[in-house]
Amino acid sequence: MPPPKRNKYLSSSLSTRDLIVDVAEQLIAQHGVEGLKLKDITKEIGIQLPSLYAHFAGRSAVLIEIGKRILEGIVEDFDEIENLPPREALREHTRLMVRRYTKNRAHVLVLLADFAAPQGIDALNANEAILYPYYERLTAVLEKGREEGLFNKVETEEFIANRLGIILVNIAFASLKTGVFTEKQAARLEVNALAQIDSMLTDGETGTKA
Repeated sequence: MPPPKRNKYLSSSLSTRDLIVDVAEQLIAQHGVEGLKLKDITKEIGIQLPSLYAHFAGRSAVLIEIGKRILEGIVEDFDEIENLPPREALREHTRLMVRRYTKNRAHVLVLLADFAAPQGIDALNANEAILYPYYERLTAVLEKGREEGLFNKVETEEFIANRLGIILVNIAFASLKTGVFTEKQAARLEVNALAQIDSMLTDGETGTKA
């Protein structure tokens, strides 16, 4: 049997741990969350399973690390807009989310899997503490907008679910066949998502429109 090959990853400056997660995301983008297999990760990188197990206890641990990246990305984007006025802050955060997810199909698929599971999935549940400060900060922005007469009363959980839902569903369907989200589609989604946000905040219409 020929020895494993590190092929295109041979000169990578990433640590083996980060490389494993990067490749796992690539495979999820191609085959879905359920299609992720550790043997495919090791084959793609050119390492043996014991090398993977030196960094992760198993498939669930790899998915949990991906979940951590997803939630940290939400917080990172919010850090950029928190000092803006309430309406501008939420609109800009929405733009950043659209741009982030149209470039990372794997994160979209993991989030959709979480949406579909009644109790969520371990990949995100294990990292939910990352979002606690973000939740409090987002609540403060919503309350400030309401106090200034800009927003109707919208519960934070409802706002998060509706906004994320419209972004994820549009991305998933638009890229269902090719796995690729075009710039034109991304621009259209951004416009639609911002319109939905305005509707939620000013008209009290929190249901996703067709």
